[in-house]
Amino acid sequence: MRWLRSRATVSPSGLLCPLWLVVSLVLAGCATSPYARLETATPALSPAQVAELQKTAKTPAELGFEMRVTNRSFDFAEVNLVEASDNATVPLEELPPANPAAIPSRLPVVLATVNPDKRAGVNGAPEVPVLLDSGSNRNLFGYELARRLGIPLVAGLAPVRGLGIGGAIDDYVAVVPFMQIGSVELRKLVAFIGPDAQALSFTRGFWGDKQIMILGVNALRKLSYLTIDYLRGTVTIGARAAFLPDDTLKFMTTAPLRWVNDLPTVEASVDGHDPVPCILDTGGDYGMLVPRVQAIELGYWKPGEGELTTSRGVGGAALATSYLVKQVRIGGATLDRIPAHTTVVGPEPGGGRLFLGNVMLRRYRVTFDFQHGVLWLEQ
Repeated sequence: MRWLRSRATVSPSGLLCPLWLVVSLVLAGCATSPYARLETATPALSPAQVAELQKTAKTPAELGFEMRVTNRSFDFAEVNLVEASDNATVPLEELPPANPAAIPSRLPVVLATVNPDKRAGVNGAPEVPVLLDSGSNRNLFGYELARRLGIPLVAGLAPVRGLGIGGAIDDYVAVVPFMQIGSVELRKLVAFIGPDAQALSFTRGFWGDKQIMILGVNALRKLSYLTIDYLRGTVTIGARAAFLPDDTLKFMTTAPLRWVNDLPTVEASVDGHDPVPCILDTGGDYGMLVPRVQAIELGYWKPGEGELTTSRGVGGAALATSYLVKQVRIGGATLDRIPAHTTVVGPEPGGGRLFLGNVMLRRYRVTFDFQHGVLWLEQ
């Protein structure tokens, strides 16, 4: 029997991090801080919203899995089941931007049927936009979408404390009994329900207040591969057969792929320096996130110097500096003039790790080859 242990982990999209970081954030946000003016109210589910969700809460036995609870974690068995007999290819959704004058940005969003009644199949179940987010090690619903779909909380569990830019957030543990993308079925999928502002922080700049679900790509790792074909506007989920590159494309390269805290990681060389671990974030509409230490070493930022901008996140706001990274190499791919930024005050996204976002990834046909531990980039 396999057990899934839930604990606070680091993810700029999943917005969860170790508990000790909550303490450092509280200290950084005290009234004497020169950046206290950036603080905004941390989003939270109201008592009435929590009470509404708890009306449909179910026990692990009712949801069909086993649970063990300790002082520091809770473990699940027989969850996150994936069933697929054949490959599934579905179109990428192009949702209209919030600003009609804006240029549409293509993030890997697909439609899925989500049904809280595992016995009913998908007939009549609503279609929900789902963001395939490799930069999140969590599956996330905003309150309104979860309530509308009837996603059940796991009864008896306290909320999980997460940390976003500007504040700590309590998310409630839920299980999606049944979900389907094309012909791929996901059963008893562990997810989190948080304030609407938390989920909307991913998409508000592009699609306004349209609610979507965030699905961590690691949820599909039991299958063979996942191809996000930005060039043709499709997503293919490979069931069992090995991935085969597209021989009609002119460029192809590979890089070893490993998973760190359930996040896909490759080695990347920045400006000709020795390769360092870099996390791939299909759900982040940015070029690159560079941690402070690396930004200093590369000469892109010096403390106290440079123009700063305000970036707002789930829990508030932070100061960041922006610049262009000259070059990044991953495998045989060379990326030039990458828009990047570094958070200069407060907790760093991802706990201070290098991230490559969707602004650069969408130039390629991107394949996560789960079966062989390989990243494929085609163009």
